[in-house]
Amino acid sequence: MKNENNLLNYSYAKLISKLIKLGHLHNYSSKLIGEEIFGKTGLIYPLYRFTINPTAKAKFCIIAGVHGYEIAGPLTMPALFANPKKYLNKKICYYVYPVINPTAFDLRRRLDDDGYDLNTLNKKILKNKGFREIQAFYQDIKNKKFEVLISIHEDIDLNKFYAYIFEKEGNSIYRKIINSTRKYAEILNKNRIYGTPSDGKGLIINHHDQSIEDRLYCKKQAKISLCTETPGRLNLSTRISINLNNIQILNTYILKQIKNNIAT
Repeated sequence: MKNENNLLNYSYAKLISKLIKLGHLHNYSSKLIGEEIFGKTGLIYPLYRFTINPTAKAKFCIIAGVHGYEIAGPLTMPALFANPKKYLNKKICYYVYPVINPTAFDLRRRLDDDGYDLNTLNKKILKNKGFREIQAFYQDIKNKKFEVLISIHEDIDLNKFYAYIFEKEGNSIYRKIINSTRKYAEILNKNRIYGTPSDGKGLIINHHDQSIEDRLYCKKQAKISLCTETPGRLNLSTRISINLNNIQILNTYILKQIKNNIAT
């Protein structure tokens, strides 16, 4: 419980400092992709992307911290970075965006300090000065293609897991994630989730909401793209375990694709 309380008190500066130290230790690279200015205080928040195994051909994009009060995603990153033998593979290049919305992370609220919801990526957003975080992210990612993209969210009101995918017919990997998550949490088995049709087994399929992960899937920058909604009412350590487990499952999927491509 003491360790969990320590995590709950993490600031953005402390988290990034920890990740940079772990990056130096394990030879991960970090890149400053932009900045956000906290309007009321004038504080400058640097925005980072971390790259692991940059020469590997198969690419895996991991995004977290789009909504500030969804803290389990960003707080998964220290465990991910600290345990490369367990959670990372040298045959995979990882692009990690640990916190897209740093001011909201420090405020522990959904929206950034200007009151914007950053979980949208379209032409209008890319021209709006209030979305500097998303614009910096998109400028960094717009010419890259990934085998897999996961955007780690959490539903702070629920104790059950579900996920969004953007294909008409879901790849079996999504079902593996749902089934594996049962070790940690119940699945939200409803036919409609927040008014959106579901398969009744935890997956909202072919949902086009102009979110980051939807946009990158539709632009064919990610072959597999999903948004996971970890149950916010579970304890933090369990939520982190779910995220790490999902990353391991997706690693295995990518390695299988690499093997199949070599075989053909």
